[in-house]
Amino acid sequence: MRGDKSALGSLPAAAFQYCEAMRSASAFGWYIFPVVPIALRWDGSETLHRNAQGRWEPLTSVFFDEEFNDYWDTYAPDDFKGWRIPYLSSLFVPGIVQVWSGLFVSTEQDWSIMVRAPVNTGPTSSYYCYEGLIEVDQFKPCPLFVNIRLLATDRDILIPRERPLFQVQPVHRQAYDEGTMSYTEFEGLRPRLDGVAGMSLADWEGLRRTSRSVQAVRDAAGFGGYGAHVRRRGKTEGEK
Repeated sequence: MRGDKSALGSLPAAAFQYCEAMRSASAFGWYIFPVVPIALRWDGSETLHRNAQGRWEPLTSVFFDEEFNDYWDTYAPDDFKGWRIPYLSSLFVPGIVQVWSGLFVSTEQDWSIMVRAPVNTGPTSSYYCYEGLIEVDQFKPCPLFVNIRLLATDRDILIPRERPLFQVQPVHRQAYDEGTMSYTEFEGLRPRLDGVAGMSLADWEGLRRTSRSVQAVRDAAGFGGYGAHVRRRGKTEGEK
C-alpha cells in the first residue's frame, strides 16, 4: 500500500494541515503488511510462536501451508520445486526474528530500497524494526524481508495483518555513496572568506526566509508557507 500523508491517521491534525515535511515523509514509499497474523513470545532467551493449532512452540522456521506449497510447485521450474521460503524465522541472535512479506522486489538500475519502520505512525513497545539498504537492482528479484528485535518479555507480541509491519522506500545509490556523503563544515558566524569559516551573505538571506518568528509568520503570509511552496512545485512538475 502506498504510504499515506496522514501516516494512517497518526499525524496530529495541525501537523497534517501545516507540516509538509511530515506529510511528505509519511507518504514516501509503500507500507508492507504481514501475510498472516503473527503471535510471538519472548522470555529474554527463547522465542516462541503460536502455531496454526493455537499451541505455543519454540520458533525455528515457519512456512506457509500446503495449499501455497502446491501453488508454488505448480508454476516453479523443476529445480525450484520443493523449495520453501519461511515467512517467520528465528535468527542466530536471540530475540531477533525475520519476517518475509511474501513479496519479491526488484528495482531499476542504480536504485536500492530502504527497509524501515512505518514512518510517523508511532513506535510499538513490543518490537523494533531494523533498517536496511538493499541493492535490489543487482540482487533481484529479492525476497522482501524485515528483521525485528523483540522488546517485550513474558507477554504476547501480536502483529496483525491490518497494521503495516514496515515501510519500503526507493533510494538512488548516488544518495548514499561516498561522494554524496562527504561534506564541508563552516564554523562560526564570522563572514566567510575564501571558503573558510563563517556565514556568507547568501546564508544570512536564506536564514531570513526560513527562521522567521511565529508572530512574523502570522503578520506575513500565515502558516504553511513551506507546504504551499512544495505543493505548488509538485503540481507544476506534474503538468510538465
